[in-house]
Amino acid sequence: MLSRAEFLVNRVLRSIWLRPAAYAAGAALVVLITPLIDPFLPFEWKELVSAETNEAVLTILASSLLAVAIFSLSTMVAALRSASSSATPRARALMIEDAAAQNAISTFIGAFLFSLLGVIGSLLGLYSGSGRVILFALTVLLVLIVVATLIRWLQRLSRLGDVTEAIRRVEEVAQTAFDHAPAAHNVDEPPTLDDGVNLYPKAPGFVQNVALEDLKALCERLNLQVVVKAPPGAFADAGAPLARLSEPVDPACEDELCACFNLGSDRDFRSDPCFGLIVLSEIASKALSPGVNDPGTAIHTIRAIQRVLHKWSVRLAEAADEDMDSADQTRRVFLPGISVRHALDCGFDPISFDGANRPVITRTLLSALSGLKAQDEALFGAQADELAQSMLARARSAIPHEADKQALIEAAERLGFRAEDADAGV
Repeated sequence: MLSRAEFLVNRVLRSIWLRPAAYAAGAALVVLITPLIDPFLPFEWKELVSAETNEAVLTILASSLLAVAIFSLSTMVAALRSASSSATPRARALMIEDAAAQNAISTFIGAFLFSLLGVIGSLLGLYSGSGRVILFALTVLLVLIVVATLIRWLQRLSRLGDVTEAIRRVEEVAQTAFDHAPAAHNVDEPPTLDDGVNLYPKAPGFVQNVALEDLKALCERLNLQVVVKAPPGAFADAGAPLARLSEPVDPACEDELCACFNLGSDRDFRSDPCFGLIVLSEIASKALSPGVNDPGTAIHTIRAIQRVLHKWSVRLAEAADEDMDSADQTRRVFLPGISVRHALDCGFDPISFDGANRPVITRTLLSALSGLKAQDEALFGAQADELAQSMLARARSAIPHEADKQALIEAAERLGFRAEDADAGV
């Protein structure tokens, strides 16, 4: 969990406007400080470049880079629209944060502003002979940077907006969130706090981040125990509290406690692990819709979910080997872990519902559950068995052809899910 300040800073750093603004400011700074460096340059440089040369080159750059920047922005908008329609609108936020796209647009806008200010400075006679040489050298360097950026941008366009790229981005961010997420059975049982009071948000919204360190420090100062009821991803309102406090506090302290919870209108990928699984399942469900009819994408998404959960179990095993002492961490603040069954349901259950009439989808889901169960029986075993029975019951109700049903039961038996369990689940 990030502190409140870190959460806000990270959000600004990922925003689409920051890089273009920084590049534009840098370009303006370079043009403006060029006359200040002029007195320190050798005298013989002054006649190497004429004002007309700089003006002509910079004019060409300014006119062409404006068109390139507009083209890049329109291409990015089209790619975002494509990602929303082919994958899911929830993946759009990740596509906006694409570093390659932001760097390309930022470079073009910054170079355009550099050229424009350079032309204005040349027309106003702000540069002496040495200053014109510096400006020309910077222009040549800028041309090289723009060409390299344009080549990388053209390469990036081949993947931007593609559904496979959206799956990859969602998988990456979901994996990052799961790397820091404890399982529910590894978290200390919280106190009941029967004599305590609930902490409610000032306005309803999704919990995007819990500033855990800030909350711990505040609880130490106030001598409180806090049981978090709304972890990242939960929706808090007047009927669903943020937390349970061990004792009442005054309104000012209550505001400070509420400030440790960042609420918003949308869920946040990086602090809400199961949200990534939900978005992946949405991509698969859309691929299985009659209008799209793309089971290959659904299978690709199922395997992405399996990889995320597999790596999560590996990370939990590594954390257990490190023998981390959680008693001190939860002495004041108790944050719930992730239920394994909830994680499996978020990723696989919607796909099972939408693909119940397709044996290939159910077989792939059972294969993924079998792989997870074999990889970590203690973590996934019982939950995988229960979910597999539910999937088989749903598929047998939806598949009309008896031969397909029998083939599915045989496939389930080969994967370690007994046929009698499927019969019991119907």
